[in-house]
Amino acid sequence: MTTDSFYKRALLEVGQYGKFQKKFDCLYNILLSVLWCMAYNNIILALTVIPHTCKPPQKQENFSLLTGKYKDIPPFNQFNETIELSSCFITYITTPNNNKTTECNEYTYDNTWYGSTVTSQNNWVCNNEIYMDNVLAYSKIGETIGSLFFGWFGDTYGRKPSYIISLSLLITGRAISLITSHSYTFFVTGCIIAAFPSTFALQSISLISIEISSPKRRSQIAKYRLIASSFGMCLMPLLYWWLRDWKTFLIVTTVTQLPYLIFSWKIIESPEWLWVNKKPKKCIRQLRHIARVNNASLEKDTENKILSESHTTGNEEALGPLELFSSRRLAINTFLQLCLWVSVTVSYIVSLLSSGEKSDGNPFLEFTWQALIEVPAHFSAAWLVEQLGRRYTSAASSGFTCILWMILGLRELGKNIILIKYHLLSIYFQ
Repeated sequence: MTTDSFYKRALLEVGQYGKFQKKFDCLYNILLSVLWCMAYNNIILALTVIPHTCKPPQKQENFSLLTGKYKDIPPFNQFNETIELSSCFITYITTPNNNKTTECNEYTYDNTWYGSTVTSQNNWVCNNEIYMDNVLAYSKIGETIGSLFFGWFGDTYGRKPSYIISLSLLITGRAISLITSHSYTFFVTGCIIAAFPSTFALQSISLISIEISSPKRRSQIAKYRLIASSFGMCLMPLLYWWLRDWKTFLIVTTVTQLPYLIFSWKIIESPEWLWVNKKPKKCIRQLRHIARVNNASLEKDTENKILSESHTTGNEEALGPLELFSSRRLAINTFLQLCLWVSVTVSYIVSLLSSGEKSDGNPFLEFTWQALIEVPAHFSAAWLVEQLGRRYTSAASSGFTCILWMILGLRELGKNIILIKYHLLSIYFQ
């Protein structure tokens, strides 16, 4: 019997899908996934740029509110001949033929849906809207670096420390952003700290769950986590719709992580990771705990085999991110995966931001429907993987997504070309 078989034998004895695994799924793969998704992505809605206009000076008499706005805020013609009030400039009329247009000093925000956001509180609009873009960009940079770090850290020091540190960074980062929201530098720092662990708290949980379960349950565990995350994205905008204030929203969604951090000492370390990394005594301790909850027992002979054979197992060195480029074929595959992940992330985040800033309807419902559609997609993907395999499913989904984005892009491009031609013709024949 190989050394790897000793661990599989031990896992069979303690139970691969007993009470312990079911409880673990409910508390972590499902509930934590819902709550973590809200806590990690709440900053997207908090940074929404809500509709705004310049705050006009004291309105003169004999002008209605609409007339006053047209007098104080310069309108401009769109290509479709509709007139829209400017959101960033204000005109001061000194003489009938001498108007002065300047940038707004104060803004009036449309609070129909959002009571407040980070951008409305700090006036990150118009020329200052770049602040919001920079927050998201720096957060993604922190997420990228954190993904590389925690990928190595989890394999080297264990799933449990990776999980605890990820929770701590998320809570700490959000707390810094809340307390120092008036300071752009400190606010960005808090967002970077919160984004640094990426989704490694959930990934650590999934790895532990996979490594204490039978191979047949691996796809099921991933499906649980993804569906729960989508439900978290559905609940998040509805919660903001109810609370309306961005600080209250961030506090409520982030504080849900505190119980998991406080009781993080109770979570087990992956027995398989302990076994592979030459820690047989700790491995046996975790297996005994699983067996006790599952009303099973670990045979003494199996324990002795794990103890005696542990010296033949283990990784002599941890593999770092550069190992992904150790050969030509591996480097090409890694590069293609990175390009795919970047394109998917950009399109996904842009679509989320667009739905959150929707001004001609309820932005929260738009956000919710967009997240809810992911649930049947996860079921479809799981079914296709079982029927076609991972390779063909991935290729088919990537191709289908590419076609859809090309159609949308060509439609918008065609619409803009028609409007530009119409505008040029109207100028020519004017």
